[in-house]
Amino acid sequence: MSAIINASNLNPGAIKELNPNNITGGVSQSAGSGEGGSFANTLLDYIGKVNNLQESANNQAAAIATGQSSNIHQAMIDMEKANNSFELMMQVRNKIITAYNQIINMQV
Repeated sequence: MSAIINASNLNPGAIKELNPNNITGGVSQSAGSGEGGSFANTLLDYIGKVNNLQESANNQAAAIATGQSSNIHQAMIDMEKANNSFELMMQVRNKIITAYNQIINMQV
């Protein structure tokens, strides 16, 4: 017997393997009822958070290069977080494009 899955019992932030940098955003508990943000707004929120991680990593790399900081370990950790988040975002984009193409190619 399979369990019924609906939007109210899903918590994407709880899946650490798919969300290694703990990026959370506009996922609302009432997503199935039409309330809350749209998919586009949620996606833009995630893209903004990935961009913030990239900017933070770039700032730390610049601080290391100019001698303003000597915390190389934290800079490398932040660069890897930014890189992993970007790679995840690109994979999500690829899946969205694949799904869109499959919908476009459906026979009506």
